[in-house]
Amino acid sequence: MTEELHLEVRDGIAWLTVDRPEVRNALSAQVCRDLAANLGALADDKSVRVVVLRGAGEKVFVSGADIREFRESLATPQSALDYDANAELLQTALRRLPKPVIAMIQGYAVGSGCIVAVACDFRIASTAARFGIPVAKFGFVAPIPDVLRLAHLVGAARAKWMLMSGKLLDAKRAFEIGLIDELVEPDKLLEATEAFARVLADNAPLTLKVTKETIEEYMSPSNDVYAGRKWYEEVFRSRDFGEGLDAFFTKRKPQFKGE
Repeated sequence: MTEELHLEVRDGIAWLTVDRPEVRNALSAQVCRDLAANLGALADDKSVRVVVLRGAGEKVFVSGADIREFRESLATPQSALDYDANAELLQTALRRLPKPVIAMIQGYAVGSGCIVAVACDFRIASTAARFGIPVAKFGFVAPIPDVLRLAHLVGAARAKWMLMSGKLLDAKRAFEIGLIDELVEPDKLLEATEAFARVLADNAPLTLKVTKETIEEYMSPSNDVYAGRKWYEEVFRSRDFGEGLDAFFTKRKPQFKGE
């Protein structure tokens, strides 16, 4: 573990916590790799039946990607593809872990936070949670695997609404569209998450493993980020992307022109 990640195993349940208060639990490229590595290690730990992924504190699950890496990582279509392929390591680790993963969402799950939550097997959220993937507000592009996983979860029309509008959803609406599985009051979130994790942990591990692997093998989209190369070339070489990035850092409204 690192100072930014904490792991605690209790009675067959692994609690994996992102703890980066200075950036609202944002995911850097290194944190994505570290999370993926930890999930890989948990896959071989027979004492662990279920994994709970959460953010430290009461206000944020994961706020998104670490914006301090944007200027360099998104400088070219190729660097953007490589950056998103690194992030996909985490999503792939979540999907391939032969044990169920619960996202415990206590606050904002925006951008990468929402994407990571979608990649988990289950999502339990407090009524204070907020969800969104605001790529359209900044002229970015979401990776193909993430778009398709979102569409599989909430349906194509609702995925388009989330990605094209960039609006945040409150927890009630997220529950209504199937983005989250259980909605509880903030002071009941830990209790509800632990209770469901215990249900899973008490069930037959091989049944859970085979169920997850069957669904992943026959229903999940490809995890090939590079399949979106032509769209990255179009978006990350555009004037709109440069405008969106500059507006993001100067905290002003971007003026997009579709070129």
